Amino acid sequence: MPTWLIFQLWALACMPAAFDMARDRGRSTKAWLIMALVFGPLALLLLLALGPARRGSVS
Repeated sequence: MPTWLIFQLWALACMPAAFDMARDRGRSTKAWLIMALVFGPLALLLLLALGPARRGSVS
C-alpha cells in the first residue's frame, strides 16, 4: 500500500480527535479540522502544546 495513502487514512482518523480537542480548548474547530487533514497527527501534537485559548483583553 502506498505511503501517501496510509498517511491520508491516518490523517482522516485524526480529524475527530482534532475537532474535540479544539472545541475543548476554545479554538476554531474548522481550522483545526483542515490542519489535521493536511498534517495528520502533527496537528494534534501542536494543539496539545498550545493549550487553551486565551479569552478577553490583555491589559
